[in-house]
Amino acid sequence: MQEDRLGRVATLGFVPHRHEEPPRTVLLVHGAGNGPWIFEEWADTFPTSTLHMVDLQHDVHIPRASMNQYSQAIGRAARNLSRPLAIVAWSMGGLAAMMQAEALSPMCLVMLEPSAPAEVQGWHRISSIDDPGTFDPEAAYGPFPPGIRSRPESSLARAERKAGISVPTLTCPSLVLSGSEFPVERGSRVAAFYGSDELHFPRFDHWGLVREHRVRASIAQHLGFAPTGSKG
Repeated sequence: MQEDRLGRVATLGFVPHRHEEPPRTVLLVHGAGNGPWIFEEWADTFPTSTLHMVDLQHDVHIPRASMNQYSQAIGRAARNLSRPLAIVAWSMGGLAAMMQAEALSPMCLVMLEPSAPAEVQGWHRISSIDDPGTFDPEAAYGPFPPGIRSRPESSLARAERKAGISVPTLTCPSLVLSGSEFPVERGSRVAAFYGSDELHFPRFDHWGLVREHRVRASIAQHLGFAPTGSKG
């Protein structure tokens, strides 16, 4: 463990490299049952880059939405964005971004406790894999933090994640961040499989990774942005 410039203790899977030049564009990808509004406080995180947020549910029929459709939504959002491009993806969005990484060739894929691919979690037989419909994410995952709006999520996409989605390799540089809830299955195991840089924040839960300024600042420094100091 070591204490960084921001005054918080982070555990390093191994010393992460830092990009010499920041990206021109950063694309943010949300998780299951929420939307781009989860990144409302990220506006000043990457000061010299253009920030974009994708809505994975835009123009998608949610009762029949698949993980492939969510992945394709990322591809459409990134198609005409200026390069070099960095993608920062949280939870389910992390797996969807992995699925699209080879096609998009980002300068870096940053994953915040991503849903694990089959190569990490294994393959599982799921009886509901072909069943359409939606579910209430707060009933499935627990109450969202105050002020964070939820929305119905695809049962099919969730069943696909549980069954296992294969992402054999990542051909771009990558960084995996984990917190107190999924440090192994969505953290160190994912980083080890892909040879990713890794940062662990033991003081923050799954929501904290996407909401805490100190996590955002660490991502910005990794991507080559000058340190901006700490808040709070």
